[in-house]
Amino acid sequence: MKKFLKYIAIIAFVFIVDFFSKMALLNFLVAKYGVAVYDPNVVCSKCYIEGIFIPWKYILGNDFGISNLFNIQFVWNRGVSFSAFNNVMPIIISVIITIIIAYLVYYLFKKSADYERLPIAMILGGALGNLVDRIRFGAVADFIQWHFGGLWTFPAIFNVGDVFITFGVILYFINLILARRRCMRKVKK
Repeated sequence: MKKFLKYIAIIAFVFIVDFFSKMALLNFLVAKYGVAVYDPNVVCSKCYIEGIFIPWKYILGNDFGISNLFNIQFVWNRGVSFSAFNNVMPIIISVIITIIIAYLVYYLFKKSADYERLPIAMILGGALGNLVDRIRFGAVADFIQWHFGGLWTFPAIFNVGDVFITFGVILYFINLILARRRCMRKVKK
């Protein structure tokens, strides 16, 4: 169990960073727009029609050039990645995600290879953060909109947990490819 403590710490770190980034933004929005921000039904429709757009200069005091890469645009995401399955009942999505998280926890502690543990811990931390949102609000708070000036905008709005999930998946596949190459070199010798 001792060897898994660092992975538990990574899961906790990712979860805490995701949770508090969302809470900080929600507190900021509640102060600006009122408690209706906590209602995914009201805010979600408002976000898609007129949008709640907060450039960095309003949060940080001036424009540090960050806004040429991303903005903060708050939306409630009832679905999964890219708002897929947005019309499915939140309880169904929550149950499915809980089953996936339970399997990943089992896999991490019982079956995973060394190269798989860090990426799985990153994915678990982000998934747990998003699951807590689903349980608390019935939707996930997304707020990072990535773009390149006015030329291109990423087609989805995401959160810190999603960033860790994405990097965890990428790292998992990189590690998998490298592990397969090491294995193939050993077989050839």
